[in-house]
This record gives sequence, structure tokens and C-alpha cells, in this order.
Amino acid sequence: MIRCALLFLLSPLTSLASTPPPTVDDIVAAHLRALGGLDHIHSLHSFVLHGHYHEGNINGSTYVAQMRPFYRVIGSPVEPLRHQHEGYDGSAWEYYPDPGLVVRTIGAAAAATRHTSLFDDALVDYHDHGTTLEAGGATHLGANLVYILHTTLADGFREDIYVDAATWLIDGYARTVPFHAFGSNYATHMEMGDYRSEDGFLFPHSSREIDTATGHVLDESTLDSAEINPPLAPSAFSPPEWDRTLVQQMAQRLYDERTDTVAILSTYRDFRALIGTSASTADAVDFAGYQCLKMGDVETSVALLRQNVADNPQSPRAHFGLGRALQTAGKTADANAEFDRTLTLDPTFVKARTARDAQK
Repeated sequence: MIRCALLFLLSPLTSLASTPPPTVDDIVAAHLRALGGLDHIHSLHSFVLHGHYHEGNINGSTYVAQMRPFYRVIGSPVEPLRHQHEGYDGSAWEYYPDPGLVVRTIGAAAAATRHTSLFDDALVDYHDHGTTLEAGGATHLGANLVYILHTTLADGFREDIYVDAATWLIDGYARTVPFHAFGSNYATHMEMGDYRSEDGFLFPHSSREIDTATGHVLDESTLDSAEINPPLAPSAFSPPEWDRTLVQQMAQRLYDERTDTVAILSTYRDFRALIGTSASTADAVDFAGYQCLKMGDVETSVALLRQNVADNPQSPRAHFGLGRALQTAGKTADANAEFDRTLTLDPTFVKARTARDAQK
């Protein structure tokens, strides 16, 4: 599927037919040499990358820290409770400052974090990691001649890796991924370049993700500086800890009980009796319900968000949240009714109008 989607950008090279292509082992060996050899690669134990990120109207500085064997965190360590960030400490997590919720993810969300948490690229020690590689011939990625390696990770995830035939560094990846939480899968590819040495280790200083079907650039990143082998504690890669408010306690427990509809409704009723109903409480329940939905617990999400609407009938956000859950459950008519109620309460609620119109 990935290979077909890339045909318009990556044209096969028939002129190479007379030249015996390098084997998988040839490509991997040359790649490791380009990186300085295995001993040099293994001498990198941790790093912190500082850069910039651009996606649509989003522009900002980036902070990424990684440590062997799998630790990773994205987001500034300065005042961590004020900023959304995510990480991997053996399992994937996300932190949201509003309402103050730590989400241990599963499914596609967890997979995306897990795959980006590989400390080395997928070609380094690939046998030890349970990765399989298959030679896919040669092609062009932009102006560069690259060799294609069809790659399958130990968890079954598949991607194509493009190794530059001149430098033996990785020029890009091609993947099929879900569009945000509820969208269908679509093909993207990553282009990487501007490799520079950071204290003796090569890092790409530019990358961009592209929608393969349209050629539209989804996001772009640049690396400004890197800290090599800084001392980092494993605790730096785990979610923040703090004394939660009652609303935050409720949101956390609702998410933690997402597989049990009876339990989640009981917990909600108990906290509602303790803290009452308010806009902040309704928004926290809506957010917890959305995270349940994102993890695939649709029935629980619908039940929780239906109760949230019953307790907050004048909340546009509550009606929209229920509509989105009903839409995911395949109940289109009921979902559109909730989107209509959202727009009656708030005619400027763009997401509700977009979701309703998409069903026509």
C-alpha cells in the first residue's frame, strides 16, 4: 500500500538493472560505517535536542530528550505542569494541563509514541530488536538516489526506509498512519537531510512530513543544537506528579476506568455528589470522555458523555462531545442531532458545523 502510494514521487530506476543491487546486509553495513561504527553508535547514551517545529499555524520551540534503551520525552522540563507534553518510559503517556490528566495510551496513539522512541534508527542492531528487513530496489527521493528497505518492526508496524546511495545515511521514511484519533489511514513520507555532527554524532538538522497523495507538507522541523550524553534520570521521562484537585482526580479516575461502563458512571456520580456540577466539571468530563473514545472505548464514552449532557444541557461542548462519540459509534442521525443542538446553543461552534456537514 505504501509502495503504490509513493509511485508519483518515487520513480523506479530501470537503468540500474545491469548493476547488481546491494543486499540488505550490504546496505546496513555501509549505513553503520557512515555513522562511525557500532562501538561509536553505542557510546551515545543520551541526548537532548533543541529546535523548532512548524505545522499550519503552529510555530514553536521544541525539546526532545532520549536515553537508552527506550526513554523519550517531548516537552520542556521548565514548569511541566503548565504545558502539554508526552513521553515513553516503557509505555506511552500524554499529559494535558487542562484539565490536568495523564493518559497512558494504547492502540495507534501508543504505537506512534513507541516507534519514535527507538533510540537508534531501525537499522542499528535490527536483529536484536526483532526487526526484519527486505530489499526493495532503488529509486529517487527528490534528487537523491536511495535504496528502499521494507521494514517490519517487532510489533508488526511496517514502513519503508530510504538509504542514500551516496552517503548511506537515511534520507526518509514512508508510512501509512491514522489521521489523528478517528480518521482513516493515509500514506505519508518523511524527508530528512542537512546531516551535521553534534559532538561527533550525526543528526539530521531538517525534516518534513508530507502527505504522499497530495504532496502537501504536513509539518516541518529543524534542529538548532544538541546536548550529547547529558546525565538524565529515568524519572525525567515519566508523567509529572502533583496534588490533584477534586476535578482532576475525577477526570483521572474516569479515564483509568474506561473499559468498565458501570464503574465509570458510578465514579462520575460519586464525584458529582461531592463537587457538584459546573462548567469546569463538565469540561473535564467531556475531555475524559474524548480520551476514552480515542482509546477505542466507544460504549463507555457514549454513556459518560450522554450523562454529561443530561447534567449540563446548556453546554455546547457537552453536546458536541456526545455527538462526536455517537458519530464514532456509527449513530449518524443521533450524532447530527447533537451537532444541531450544539449550533443552536453556539452558532459559532465551527467543529460542530464541520462534523455535521461532513455527513451530507
